Amino acid sequence: MRLLPQRRLAHLFPLRAGRVGEVVRPRPMLQLALGIALGIGSTEWLTLPVVPSVVLGLLGLILALSLPGWAWLAAGLALGAVRYDFWRSAPVQTPPPTATLRAVGTLEPTRSGYRLLCAFQEPKLPTYTLVYFRPNVQSLPDYGDVFRLQASWNRPPRFSGFDWARYLERRRVYHIATVFSERQFQILQSGAGRWQRYFSMGRQSLRTTLRTHLAPEDAALMEGMLVGATGDFPPDLREAFHKSGIGHLLATSGLHVMMALQMVYWLLRGTPTPFGGRMGLLMLAAWCYALLAGVRPSIVRAATMVSCALSAPLVGREADSLNALGLAGAVWLLIAPHAIFEVGFQYSFCAVLFILLFFGRMERALQRLACGVGIPLSPLRLLNQLAHRLLIPLLSVTLCAQAGISLIQLYHFGYVSCLSPVANLLAVPLAYPTLALGFWFWLSQGVGVVPVELCCEWYKWVALTFSGDWVPALRDVSLSVWVVIGFYASVLVFAPEPPLGEIEDF
Repeated sequence: MRLLPQRRLAHLFPLRAGRVGEVVRPRPMLQLALGIALGIGSTEWLTLPVVPSVVLGLLGLILALSLPGWAWLAAGLALGAVRYDFWRSAPVQTPPPTATLRAVGTLEPTRSGYRLLCAFQEPKLPTYTLVYFRPNVQSLPDYGDVFRLQASWNRPPRFSGFDWARYLERRRVYHIATVFSERQFQILQSGAGRWQRYFSMGRQSLRTTLRTHLAPEDAALMEGMLVGATGDFPPDLREAFHKSGIGHLLATSGLHVMMALQMVYWLLRGTPTPFGGRMGLLMLAAWCYALLAGVRPSIVRAATMVSCALSAPLVGREADSLNALGLAGAVWLLIAPHAIFEVGFQYSFCAVLFILLFFGRMERALQRLACGVGIPLSPLRLLNQLAHRLLIPLLSVTLCAQAGISLIQLYHFGYVSCLSPVANLLAVPLAYPTLALGFWFWLSQGVGVVPVELCCEWYKWVALTFSGDWVPALRDVSLSVWVVIGFYASVLVFAPEPPLGEIEDF
């Protein structure tokens, strides 16, 4: 076998000692986010004879003093350990049969009614509860309402295959209650004047419009595309979307935020709004969309990164998307430290990380491959140029994102489709017109039923086709959590710095 020249080997594996950790070291926010994640994970998994936050805090201080280049990571290690130690140390107390609750979440539909996340007002407990309302219950409380509830409290059950109780306990939810009749609760104080309720009302208006004019399955699909899937999304269709690899379309993320902001930007171009005002309105639109979609980790990450990118020229700085990604992760983990153990958080941040690191190299490799093979992507010259400008970048983003989430998907579900890039190439290009049609359908209260139904049929066909048993896939794969952590740690340590200009494009 012929050996590659030394220069070519160095180009393929640029792992010189001076370049180890070059992606992380110059970015304080990325270091801080990684340190917080490491501190939370260590506090969760390590068994220590003393309080974990004390040990990890001292370790972080030692690392910060001995390795100044990694000081932010060391600080994040101590901060994450302390934050998670306080978060999970809430005492578990059984609430009395009658308690006063305050709704801290918005009313969310389920397959058997509605549910609402609440905090205990009286007695004052440091934990939360999920209250389920049956479909026959009228005049339901919503965000900000204070109400007295009489119910039987139960601990969340543990299902085989998914430890739902542990999932809720990490969120400080130790009890659930079910309301069967209006006689069980009484609203003491209304939160109707709170600004958060307007977003809840907007989402309810969207839901009502879709359910009125579309079939139930199409309405659920359009709601998922516009503001994220809810608890009553058809389970078989949801599984088909995830198995085919296009499940990210049902979780509002950077793709949805960028498309929505492009629409807002086109509307602002026809107005005399100055540059700074346009940037401010775009940031406001991004956060309004995040609130409408329910403030999930993926859309909060996207809104934070967009805000950093749009505000950078206003203060005379260059945008660094990797640093913005770290800022979004650090802020979210400090607010909700349990999110690091959830699939949605892991999907969102790992997919974007791989896109930022490898998109440019992947796109150039595919362009060289297409030119080297000499086969036109289309017999028409114009279409061939469009294919090179649109198809290859889209395929590059899809491959990078798929590489970023593959090990996470294998760890959690034991399944990864080998044809998910093909499914994404068929589904993602239609996302922009679907988003535009969906918002127009909502604002016009039902105008344009036929094109919306056609979009829904296409997405369902792609999901059901590429989730079938004929699809080549990795199935029933069991991975250790340390394999997953080691893989992503190796990527962060050994990944070369993206060329200047690439990381500002996202």
